[in-house]
Amino acid sequence: MRKVVMAMMMAAWIIGAGNITEAAELDHRAWTVVHVSYQVQQGDTLESIAKKYMQKNTYGAREVNEFREGIRELNEWLLTRDIKPGDILRINYWETNK
Repeated sequence: MRKVVMAMMMAAWIIGAGNITEAAELDHRAWTVVHVSYQVQQGDTLESIAKKYMQKNTYGAREVNEFREGIRELNEWLLTRDIKPGDILRINYWETNK
């Protein structure tokens, strides 16, 4: 997501066009960030959970590694230990408003 925003900002700066900025603002309104909590089940891995929620992300293609690391960023306790059944994860993804 950050890469997309940075690329759009860079393109707007290079071209110096208000039209690109306006297009980005219109595009942004077409998407909503979804915040969910997920309870880890027996047999889950962080990668399997990332793959599951990455499929719900309709904003654009993402790599599973990027999505997995996004989950780690939202759940800082993952820096000190692995997931286990019963843990609650915060997960964000984008979906279209259309």
